[in-house]
Amino acid sequence: MHNIKVKTLGAVLAALAIVECHAAEAPTPGEGSLFRGLFGDTLEREYGITVSGLLDVAYVRNNRSTHDERSDGLSNLPLTGMADEGLEWGSLHLFIDKPLKGIFIPRITPLPGPQPTQFDLGFTFEVNYGRNAQFARTFGWDMAWDMNEQDSARATRDKSRFLAVPNLAATAYVPYGPGFNFMAGVFGIGMGLEIPPNFRQSRNAFVSKTYAFVSEPGTATGVLVGTRLLDNPAGILGLEVGVVQGWGNMRDNNDSKSLLTSLRWRAPDMSTWIDYEVMLGNEQNDSFSDVQAPTSRLIADSGMLRQQHSLNGWHAFNDRWSMTAEVIYGHQEGDGKASTVDVVSGPGFAGARWWGVNAAATYQYRPDLSFSVRGEHFSDPDGFTLFPTSTARGDYNAITTGLRWDVNGNLSLRPELRYDWFDARDHDRPFGNGRDRSQLTALVEALVYF
Repeated sequence: MHNIKVKTLGAVLAALAIVECHAAEAPTPGEGSLFRGLFGDTLEREYGITVSGLLDVAYVRNNRSTHDERSDGLSNLPLTGMADEGLEWGSLHLFIDKPLKGIFIPRITPLPGPQPTQFDLGFTFEVNYGRNAQFARTFGWDMAWDMNEQDSARATRDKSRFLAVPNLAATAYVPYGPGFNFMAGVFGIGMGLEIPPNFRQSRNAFVSKTYAFVSEPGTATGVLVGTRLLDNPAGILGLEVGVVQGWGNMRDNNDSKSLLTSLRWRAPDMSTWIDYEVMLGNEQNDSFSDVQAPTSRLIADSGMLRQQHSLNGWHAFNDRWSMTAEVIYGHQEGDGKASTVDVVSGPGFAGARWWGVNAAATYQYRPDLSFSVRGEHFSDPDGFTLFPTSTARGDYNAITTGLRWDVNGNLSLRPELRYDWFDARDHDRPFGNGRDRSQLTALVEALVYF
């Protein structure tokens, strides 16, 4: 029997839902508590530098894997977020940051209020160690480190951990004109509704990720500039423009750059966010001897434009109810020539398109306890953009429900139930190692902030 014990899981969810907490307010966040306890708060108080950590672990089971498949890694695919069954060390993060005193939090939001008149310098640094670090690596940077150059089949079988540095960037605020924020280095793009890792303040209400998240770029290397265009009763409007080396790349092998652009609108009281983000650039490999898969599947002798668009938003109806929604569209150019080769499907690649929509509602039952439900639809008729998690051609659908319980300032628990089903274009079956078109998955995640 490979079925999840749904009744048992339901009892666990119900027990968590009715837990009584004596605290009248949300727990005081524990981020940075370990460093401050060991070394005091001088670094943060006098220099504005914060040091904190996050451990993200989970226990996962689905109803499609065999016993032998569960002993290997990635048996939950194409579900992403926690792809292994059993106990998974998802990620251990170390963050060292000096935030800017400016008009913009880079990649996140423009800020209301008076424009600062002083120059400011800052930086962001993140180390990620664990199973999920393999998806946060950057070509030409941490991808080639010794511990990261592992045989993929063996890494899957052994559930190997990886080490990534997805953020290593300098930041600056320049008060000229409307004021400008600059970021230069390696950084997570922050595109789309879900932005890793699982910061307490993030809009990531669930353990598992949407298919839209899988389709969106992760890291980039280059320069990003942001400014605030409006700050008045109509709202706060910010613009960011960046030039980068491509998807997950420091050493782009096609000698062309990619463009990052985002428009971010906020209500004056910050109760509503709307973002439009786009990334454009040639993403083909120029040579068979240097294929940067999986971020680039194509080999071609001319530029092949790839574009990704995301329109996403968040709205708080009141102090209890809030909602997120996202629409994405993507296109990879292809000319159909025999010299244009897809490493999966072969020569003659003629292009691919994909799109998706997802929405989630959250009810804040207590300051330390919230419930969420999410629905999503994602169409990948060419089986292109979810590679390597899946190459199945068709439409993915999922319903997810879960809760978040902040046990205290250092520990949060997130149980989740998710049901996925797939409408195939041909005969593909993406679940159960190619046997099934549906999957029920149960997850319980622990987030440890320190």
